[in-house]
Amino acid sequence: MKGKFLIFMFVAFVLLAGCNSEKEELMEEITSGVEGRYSVLAFKSENGSSEAFQNEINQIFNDPEVWENRLYSFNILEEVPEEPYDYKKLLNINELPQYIVLDTKEVVFRTTHIKDLESFLLEGVQQSSHEH
Repeated sequence: MKGKFLIFMFVAFVLLAGCNSEKEELMEEITSGVEGRYSVLAFKSENGSSEAFQNEINQIFNDPEVWENRLYSFNILEEVPEEPYDYKKLLNINELPQYIVLDTKEVVFRTTHIKDLESFLLEGVQQSSHEH
């Protein structure tokens, strides 16, 4: 009986370690590479038009002077990837569209509304302009 328990514990440990390292690998790929700038992942809703989704993003994020100092990357995904990582599970995506903002280490903001994303990203810009 003790041997079965040890085997179970070993398998459980390997599975848990696999999940953690998988999430760590994903985070390494999607987080920002520059301190003070954000990476954004935008996941389109399943029934929405790709063109309309892209146009909405382009209308809001069309001023390079505003965004060049705030954004490291902005990736638009037509579908939530399942390979090589299960984004839905690892990033806790329960609703679409979904906008996820990451700093150099972790998710710092998420929303299903693009206006909330814009407000979050503009917070620092507006604060620094008020300081001058």
